[in-house]
Parts: sequence; C-alpha cells; structure tokens
Amino acid sequence: MTTRKKGQKDQGYTLVEMIIVIAIIAVVAAMALISVTLIHSARAKEAAVTVDSEVATLKTKSKNMQSDKPGMQYAARIYADSDGKYYFQKGYYDPVAKKYDFTNTDPEGEGKGTSLSSYVVIKYTGAETIVQNGFKEDEFGITTEVTDHELKNLNFNQGLFIRFNKDGTCAEGYGDIRFYKRNGNMVAHEYIRRNGSHQSR
Repeated sequence: MTTRKKGQKDQGYTLVEMIIVIAIIAVVAAMALISVTLIHSARAKEAAVTVDSEVATLKTKSKNMQSDKPGMQYAARIYADSDGKYYFQKGYYDPVAKKYDFTNTDPEGEGKGTSLSSYVVIKYTGAETIVQNGFKEDEFGITTEVTDHELKNLNFNQGLFIRFNKDGTCAEGYGDIRFYKRNGNMVAHEYIRRNGSHQSR
C-alpha cells in the first residue's frame, strides 16, 4: 500500500484512471441502452400478439354467437388516447343505423380497452372506412386506401375499426397493422385478410 508523506499534496486521478472510469461509464450506458431497446422491442411484439389474440376472439364471437345487445354485431377498434397510448377496445356495430358503439362496452383498462403499451407506435396500411361522430359514412362511398398511416390519425382520431361477417370474412379493418418502436424501427405485423384469415409475425 502506498502511503502519502505528511504535507504531500493529493495529485488526484491519473490519466489512466480517468480513462478507465470513462470506459466503465460508457459500457454501463451502452448496456442500459441495449436493455431499453430490447424491452421496447418486446413490448411491440407483445402488442402484436395481443391484437392477434383479440382479433381471433372477435372473429369467433362474430361467427358463432349472437350479440348480447339485440340487433348489434360485435366489433372492435384500435386507437390511441390523447397521451399517445394505444388500446384494443371491444364494442358493437349497428348494421341498420351504421353506427358504432364504444361507450362503456369494454371493462378492460377502466373502459379504455386492453392496453397495447405506450412504448409502441401502430401504423396501418389497407382500406379505411371514414367514421365521424360515431356514424359510418360509407353509404356515400367514403372508403379510401391508406398507406402506412399512424392509427391515432385515422377516422378522425377514433382509430381502426374491425369487424367480421357471419361467414368469417372481414367486413372492415383488413390490411397490414404495423408495430413500431418509438425510435421508428418496425418490430412486428398483424395481417388481417378479406377472407378473415389473420396472423401475427
């Protein structure tokens, strides 16, 4: 052990010691960044799997069950709230009034629906039916092709509407739903086809 003589001034850290400390800090910071990136990737993939599971449930209920609201069909939507957090919300569709109902229809997330995480950005490529004030307006032919559009900007901020016919075909919401990390890197897809088939990858 090196002892310092009385009256000798403390010389502080040597250059080598400073370099070692900086290197250690850099390694720890890099490891933390990698961990955060992996967590965000996992959350985005988890969101895609959740959507696929919810879509499967919606399709099964639409084919095999009568709605618990007379005259209504089962439906769902993926949307973002004012904080940019995404949800999958279960609801209903009135085929006569051509109106969706998502008011107090899903007990999950205090009525907002199943949370898809605040670490993910969801975009959509496919056919969008414009809905305003809860009314579907495609009787006027307002259906457009949407390319790589962020869901929180679709349908006047009401999200992407999904529903299936009794024969299992997709009546609305077919297309490619893409899941991105907040840094812009795409992590997963959920494909919903017109014939009703769907898959997450």
